[in-house]
Amino acid sequence: RDFLQTRDQIMAFARNNFSDELNWDVTGFGVVISASSHLLTSGQIKSLSITMVLVFGMMFILFLSSKVGFIAAATNLFPIIIIFGMMGWFGIELSMVTGLIASIAIGLAVDDTIHYLVRYNRKFRKDLDRVHALTETLNQVGRPIIFTTLTISAGFSILVLSGFKPTAVFGIMMVITMFSALVGDIILLPSLMMHVELVTLWDLVRIKMGTEPRHGIPLFQGMSRTQVHYICMAGALKQIETGQILFQKGEQSNSMYAVISGEMDVVDHALDEKSGGRLGFQKHITTLKAGDVVGEMGLLRAVPRSATVFAREPSELLKINLKMIKRLQWLYPPTAHKFFFNLMTILCDRLEKISHRFYETSLVDDLTGLCNRKSFLEFLEKETYRSRRYHSDLSLCLVKFEDEKAPSRICFEGNDPMFRLISNTISGQLRKSDTLGRLDARTFALIMPQTSAEKARAIQKRLERLFKTHPILLGANRLKTRFGLASLQKNVVETSEQLFARAAETLQRSAKPC
Repeated sequence: RDFLQTRDQIMAFARNNFSDELNWDVTGFGVVISASSHLLTSGQIKSLSITMVLVFGMMFILFLSSKVGFIAAATNLFPIIIIFGMMGWFGIELSMVTGLIASIAIGLAVDDTIHYLVRYNRKFRKDLDRVHALTETLNQVGRPIIFTTLTISAGFSILVLSGFKPTAVFGIMMVITMFSALVGDIILLPSLMMHVELVTLWDLVRIKMGTEPRHGIPLFQGMSRTQVHYICMAGALKQIETGQILFQKGEQSNSMYAVISGEMDVVDHALDEKSGGRLGFQKHITTLKAGDVVGEMGLLRAVPRSATVFAREPSELLKINLKMIKRLQWLYPPTAHKFFFNLMTILCDRLEKISHRFYETSLVDDLTGLCNRKSFLEFLEKETYRSRRYHSDLSLCLVKFEDEKAPSRICFEGNDPMFRLISNTISGQLRKSDTLGRLDARTFALIMPQTSAEKARAIQKRLERLFKTHPILLGANRLKTRFGLASLQKNVVETSEQLFARAAETLQRSAKPC
């Protein structure tokens, strides 16, 4: 510094006291050595700083933890601090030779640290046991690190025998640096790692599900691991025991849950309008398993819960609240976009499933108000059983309508009034004890209890005459009518399916339209 400051003073004096037409410079061996030392020192600071930043960045990407990044940086700085401290303690100056020690030390220490932490990361991710992971890592990586340190130290120790003092000092400093790096990697690094909690919510979810959340939870479908990690970091893991209620019907809501493990039951129950309490009975809606989500409508609309959810067995759930999603939308728009897209897909799938279930459980035909196929066949089964038990008559009549010019036409779209006309026409000729239903787009069916085959044929003739005198028109075309009739056989044990099959066979054979 003294040489460089003197050079600067000489240059300033020359500029102020001599002509600008002359070029000035200060040279000499001392100036060259001083400038070189200055470049060495500044370069040392820059290179070590960049190295620490890169080490921190690599460890942060590997563990997604800033604490691990700082620990790795501290471990690699440890041998540098030791060697520089000893140089200052023993009065060894920083020179072209001794300045190389820190660069070599950081290179060797970083290499060992990366090997150690990568192996530790692999072991730790298996069962999230820090002690076991550290033990396995030391057994597998510790020995190579020790052997490498001993080998390199033995090689550099030969320089101690050199008669050239800078070379001998360099050899001694390198041996001390190598053993300092060994202490940092074998003792300091494991000790610091034992005091850092590396179990992230992503790891817990992955371990408990047996797969990555993006593969096991439809809500995270199509997301990258980083995107799912953003959501997991903002969420919280909730554990509930068997029978414990997650939320009750009527409670205020602002969050949804993804089932990580266990099973949950969703039930609905009636509430007393005055007290708001349960009336004592409930309806089981569905059972949720790992990967399913619940409470999404409460998340989106912040309305009271529409059902009660409780644990069927010990379960763990990932809680996602609306505040977290809004923050995610502000910080990571692409991740929020995929999250809402997947949520919309789940809601659409549920709506479709509910529509199918509603159709399957429906008992009334929407167009005519009559029994649909499902309820009609159930009623036919009951009437067949009742007739066999009490030895009474039972008849079944099928009525099929066909387009006069297009008999193979399957259905008649957009003709609701026509279906109601057919329903009213047939119903006007029946008794209150008879049951009329619509099986499909063209076929009606009639159950006639306490009706023998002869009486059933008379009713059929009456319907035939009715449709002759009052034809059903589809536009300009007249609908043809065909009948299939079957009566329960008394001397044969016949089921409702067999009775229906005989009536359908009669309908198929009827070739004479009315």
